[in-house]
Amino acid sequence: MSVFILPVALALLLLSNISAIAEDEKEQQMKKTYIIHMDKSNMPASFEDDHFRWYGSSLKLVSDSADMLYTYTNVIHGFSARLTLAEAVLLEKQPGTVSVLPELRYELQTTRTPEFLGISGKHAAVFPGSVKVSDVVIGVVDSGVWPESKSYDDKSLGPVPRSWKGKCEEGKNFNSSSCNRKLIGARFFSRGYEAGLGHPMNETKESRSPRDDDGHGTHTSTTAAGFPVPGASLFGYASGTAKGMATQA
Repeated sequence: MSVFILPVALALLLLSNISAIAEDEKEQQMKKTYIIHMDKSNMPASFEDDHFRWYGSSLKLVSDSADMLYTYTNVIHGFSARLTLAEAVLLEKQPGTVSVLPELRYELQTTRTPEFLGISGKHAAVFPGSVKVSDVVIGVVDSGVWPESKSYDDKSLGPVPRSWKGKCEEGKNFNSSSCNRKLIGARFFSRGYEAGLGHPMNETKESRSPRDDDGHGTHTSTTAAGFPVPGASLFGYASGTAKGMATQA
């Protein structure tokens, strides 16, 4: 009996190894979205301070087919692109590249913010209701906004701060009139998401605009700065005034 078991066991082991190698090669060729952080101070003088051309040149050195999805100039200098693992490793070795990090998707989370932060009760004055606080602008990166929510009411608010350089980006079910002195700007960024899907968004299910389709972005932004809405409840339960931490922001 053992004479036959050993060859069969070896054959199964070989098949398992071949399958693992095939899966590894498939993983190597699969394109994913990467965030590439570049050190602008290391940009060669030949690019004459045109860092966008530098990014494109660095990308073409590792891939003939990859295009930049977005470029970044504020918090970091760099860009994002769809790359294979091998291309990402090569790009990370290029002069001037700080890091090449795979895009991460996070699950939506929420909590009782004031209590969680420990600024309720006697500490509530951290964000006073003064009209002067209208100069505070809070930015949220999330699933979007539902501009018809009463929490975005702009009554009693001052003018939009002169320092504001954002915009109200139009799209499906969302136009410039959706913004006001409370919701002073809204944008959407779908290229990375669509690249991950491998096809354009299904606009019968999702809005290709700042419009919030699942409510999470509306919840988080109004938790931060929502205008007071009296008589709010969840199907009649927990009735009270819904308001954000910085109501005048």
